[in-house]
Amino acid sequence: MAKSVLIVYSSGYGTTKEIAHVIGNTIQDSDLNVQIASIDQVDSLGFYDTVIIGTSVRADRILANTRDFIHTKNKELSEKKVALFVVCLTANSAEGERIVLNEYLPQFLEKYPQIHFFKIAAFGGSVNLDQFNPVMKSIVKNVMDKKGFSEGNSIKDWSVIEKWAKELKMSLVSD
Repeated sequence: MAKSVLIVYSSGYGTTKEIAHVIGNTIQDSDLNVQIASIDQVDSLGFYDTVIIGTSVRADRILANTRDFIHTKNKELSEKKVALFVVCLTANSAEGERIVLNEYLPQFLEKYPQIHFFKIAAFGGSVNLDQFNPVMKSIVKNVMDKKGFSEGNSIKDWSVIEKWAKELKMSLVSD
């Protein structure tokens, strides 16, 4: 019998959603029945064996609706296999990925020791300043300038995401 996998995502401007679908397409097969949904559309984790959570990171924090989801579903999540991937500009480099994994995430994940996140990743994101109102555009541009990013900085290598998804799949089907 195929295992049920739910990929939930919170995506501010579409990059995390796109990555969630690439991961879903990569792991889907006869052994894994994969469903993908926006985090705001999920009421129950019900019959899923595994939950993969994808979220954007803004201002060095996981998006609020993802924090709320994990908080309200922490009991259900503690009974599932759970993986997490985050997407942000900072993770566009090896050093940035290290910062996200070792500085941004632990302060949040330590609040939920009952949830075992068996696989975690940080992927680079992208920014299109035209998506923001003038005030946010100015704020985001200043942050990008301080961090050394320019508009158009984006995910450099989809193969990194696909490699992580394939490793995830191997872990799920071998259980």
